Amino acid sequence: MGQVDLHFRPSAPVFDANMALGRRHDRPVRSHTAEGALAAMDMAGVQRAVVYSQHAVEFDGPQGNELLLEMTAGEPRFAPQFVVNPAFDDMEAFIEDVQAHDVRSIRMAPTLHDYPFRDWVVGPWLSWLADAGIPLWLNAAHVDPSETHDTLLENPEVQVVLSEAHYSHANWALPMLAALPNLNVEISRFVILSGIDVLLGTVGEERVMFGSRFPDSPIAPQLYHLHRYGLSESTLGAICSGNLKRLLRME
Repeated sequence: MGQVDLHFRPSAPVFDANMALGRRHDRPVRSHTAEGALAAMDMAGVQRAVVYSQHAVEFDGPQGNELLLEMTAGEPRFAPQFVVNPAFDDMEAFIEDVQAHDVRSIRMAPTLHDYPFRDWVVGPWLSWLADAGIPLWLNAAHVDPSETHDTLLENPEVQVVLSEAHYSHANWALPMLAALPNLNVEISRFVILSGIDVLLGTVGEERVMFGSRFPDSPIAPQLYHLHRYGLSESTLGAICSGNLKRLLRME
């Protein structure tokens, strides 16, 4: 067995593409506070993180987004991500909130919130996202693959991040990534044999980004794996932070 570096620190700047704040309704997590997330980031060597509200996904979007703003207020290391239900939420009010708080990314959960990811529901929202240059996050467990493929094919200008895809999603996620140039992938749960090689061969380094899934998962393991995979420094930098910064239009 290879030696494990117990004093590992990432050599590339790290911008985590997938973290949640707040309590879960079904079980305890490592930390549900902003302070706990920052402590975990410091321990793992993560500079910044995209964060969304667990409450916004599981219960109430507007209320959860408001709680997120309260939790992240004054902390520049967090990039707040709003959750929206396009079948229910008021689009004009939502856009005003996004603009007022300089929110750079949005998350939808179609199957969890029980609406079809079709143009007749999400079309106006996707058009707005494309015009505004705001990317959309979709958890692989919360989508219908056929609906997602067809709708994103019809909306090629919107950038989308497929989040938390793992081995049980690979049979549809990999062909979808290959077919859709506007689909990126976050790798917090993509733990399969030679998984990084598979993704790089499918979409190239420009569409792959590190995410931790904290607090449901620890931050360090996938980050350690990336740094021991034999990637070039430029590829490592793109995956760990560069691609996400470009997508969010952040320095």
